[in-house]
Amino acid sequence: MIKLEKLLNTAVKQYENGLPLHLSNPERSAFTTMSELEFLRMSTGDIQELLRRKHILISDCFFQPLDFDEAGMRTLCPPWQTIEVQGVV
Repeated sequence: MIKLEKLLNTAVKQYENGLPLHLSNPERSAFTTMSELEFLRMSTGDIQELLRRKHILISDCFFQPLDFDEAGMRTLCPPWQTIEVQGVV
């Protein structure tokens, strides 16, 4: 719990005018926010270029609720498939 509180306090210290940077000062934020439609209209190259500088936060998404169980995880990929995370397998 202490680590989570430190993380929250660190994030809140970066707020400007009581708001997180992605809302108060998007240019300084590590995040860029866009609608699902805006994201879908971007080319793969544009998305990759943006991801070199920012994380993408997609709002207004239409999605099916997913249960965090074996059946739900199978919709993402088969359980025997190796998944690469941040360059590590």
